[in-house]
Amino acid sequence: MQESFFGERGIYYRISEVRADRSTLLLIHGLSGSSAVWLPYEKTFESSHNVLSLDLRGHGKSKQWSKYHEYDLHFFAEDVRALLRHVGIEEYMLVAHSFGTLVALELLKDKGGAQRALLMSPNYAVHRMLRSRLTHWPLAFVTAIFSRLPSIHWRGDHIDYSVLGYTSDWDYRRLYLDIRNTGVRTYLHCLQHVYSFADDEDWKRITVPTTIIHGAFDSFVPVAHGMELAGVIPNAKFQMLNDANHMLVLNNKEEVFEQIRAFTISGSIG
Repeated sequence: MQESFFGERGIYYRISEVRADRSTLLLIHGLSGSSAVWLPYEKTFESSHNVLSLDLRGHGKSKQWSKYHEYDLHFFAEDVRALLRHVGIEEYMLVAHSFGTLVALELLKDKGGAQRALLMSPNYAVHRMLRSRLTHWPLAFVTAIFSRLPSIHWRGDHIDYSVLGYTSDWDYRRLYLDIRNTGVRTYLHCLQHVYSFADDEDWKRITVPTTIIHGAFDSFVPVAHGMELAGVIPNAKFQMLNDANHMLVLNNKEEVFEQIRAFTISGSIG
C-alpha cells in the first residue's frame, strides 16, 4: 500500500497497486476513526484486489474544517468522487462502516461507479432514537458556537487500534483517543449531521446489490434498524453477527474478512 495526500481536497489516502484485471475495494471508516481501522483488511486483500482507503475530511491525517456546513454529507461524497477520479478508478465495490454508510449513501444514490455495497453497522434512522431526539437541540447550539471559533488544528494522526484489544461500544480508551485525535469540533459537527439526517427515503434509491451486516449487541444503532434497512433497500440482504457490537470492524476481523470474501465473489452473504 502506498501512502499519498490528495492536496486538491485535503485528503489522505492509501492505495495498492491498481491492476485492470482485479476488482477494487473502496473502504470508508466511521465517525472519529480513520483509515487505520482498515490496515488488517488492506493486508488481507491487497494481494487479490485493488484496495483504496482514505481518511474522511476532518479525520485522521486529512484536513480539518471549521464550519458545521463544511461537514455536510455531500462534501464527504464529493471528496471521495474527486479522489476516485484522481487515482483513475471508475468501478469499485464499496465497503463502509457506521458514519461511513451515510457517506456511502451519498455515493450510491446516483450509483456512479459502485458495483456492490457492503454496509456495516449502518447509521439508519438514527434521528428516530431517543438519544438523538434528546440531544439534537443542545448539540445544534454547541456546534453553532464551534463554527464561530477559530480552528487550532489542521489535521490529526492515526491511532494504533491493535493495542486496544477487544473494545466495547462505549470503551472510554478508544473514545478518548479517537475524539482527541479528530478534535471535539469535527466530532460534534459530524455527530450533529448524523442525528439530523432524516432522509430515510433516500435509501430506496440504492440500486446496486447491497449486503448489510449488523452486530446483535450494537448499542449505538440497534440491530432492528439494520434489519429494517434491509427491507427498505431494493436487492438488499441482511446478515447478523451474533457475537458482535457496533465495533465489529475492530473486534470481529475474521468474520468480517469472510463476509467481504463472499461479498466480492458473489455479491451475497451466507
